[in-house]
Amino acid sequence: MKKSKIILALVLAIVFIVICVNGPTFSWFSRPRSNSGDQMVLNSDNQYTAYNGESVTISTKSSINGRTGSYTESVTDSAGLSGSDITTHNRKYFCTTISNTATGAVEQNVSLYANTLSIPTGASGGANGTLALGVNGPTRSYRDYSSLATQKSYSTHDAMRVYFQKPKNNCPSSWSGTEFYICWNEDPNTGVESLNSTGSNGTYYHMTYCGEKDNYYNYYVDIPKTATHAFFACENWGTNGTNGHENWAQRTQTLFDLHGDGQTQLQSKVYRLLNETNNSGNTKVDTDSSHGAPYSVGGACINNCYNTIFVTTGSTFDAALSNTTNIPLRSGYTANYIGSLEYYSGDTNVFTVDKTTGVITPVGAGEAKLYTKAVGSSYSDSQQVETTVKVTAAANYVFNDVPIVRNLKIPAGESVNVYWYVINNSEEYALRYTIDSLYIGM
Repeated sequence: MKKSKIILALVLAIVFIVICVNGPTFSWFSRPRSNSGDQMVLNSDNQYTAYNGESVTISTKSSINGRTGSYTESVTDSAGLSGSDITTHNRKYFCTTISNTATGAVEQNVSLYANTLSIPTGASGGANGTLALGVNGPTRSYRDYSSLATQKSYSTHDAMRVYFQKPKNNCPSSWSGTEFYICWNEDPNTGVESLNSTGSNGTYYHMTYCGEKDNYYNYYVDIPKTATHAFFACENWGTNGTNGHENWAQRTQTLFDLHGDGQTQLQSKVYRLLNETNNSGNTKVDTDSSHGAPYSVGGACINNCYNTIFVTTGSTFDAALSNTTNIPLRSGYTANYIGSLEYYSGDTNVFTVDKTTGVITPVGAGEAKLYTKAVGSSYSDSQQVETTVKVTAAANYVFNDVPIVRNLKIPAGESVNVYWYVINNSEEYALRYTIDSLYIGM
């Protein structure tokens, strides 16, 4: 019995291989840059229909005004598809005819793509316009590619790093644990009430341990820059009370004005736990300004950083966050980082970076990560952010396989005209761009 099963499996495997070799191939997914091969499409009647791009042809003509009957100039190469002098708010119009030359009832489902769209930056030969690509028919679409080709994009942490110290000796007995939290909310002037006794109208964040120093256990947490009211609490502090009341000794008094304490995105403060309680039974933290409490510390926090930057080979780019001229800042937002910064390249075949200055030197075209690390002077904590560095061989923003229209159904022996255009949305500069070619994808 076992032997017969093995023989049957071998026979089925041989039959399957023969079918795969001799039968038509297909794909469940669209395949750009392919004019051959069948595509299986599920119809409304739950039946599959195959489309074969071998019977589809395209031809393109241009127009200076986009009016009916004005598409007379044949476009056969990149020069005809591209533009070097499109003035502000003007367009270059195209009509691409997609023809299904199949014989018989062979309907086609195809998409039209631009192979490579390249937009020079202002650094290469002067300022450039802004490019968008639109379609008027048979579908309508519009996409601004210059807005996607920003030289750098950024992300914002919008946080303040707060430190908390628990004494190793003479520590309140109710704070013997090792897991601590901060509960915070915003300025009541914004409509948020001050923290209530249970902190139920605030938000709890877990604090991270960052070592021992000066006979204290040290913890840190990042809270939003808008936070003004906060208190510290032990793990499960609210479940240890009696008669439905919280164990007040396992949370600190409320700190009513973090900003007044000097806690900002550019300055970290440390709040030190005391072995004392206030009239409400809450454990106190040291806020006596006569000896500098809460204490200023050299923390580590990156608030504003690059998310993506473009660099061209043969140039250098100062990505150092300490150089504020290169930091994209929001209105009224000036905090960038706390601590000292170190920079590392994720791939030195793409770019190298000076560890202390952050100056990038491109090596070859490609994409790699830039790691920026903030290191504090007081504790062992740090913070690292990642930036994608895109190095190009020329000062161009390049988009590959740009869709113009997708999923057009064309009956056998018929054609569809796709009316599309490139527009310059700039208020002051003429537009230069190149399109290498057009192609049909399944």
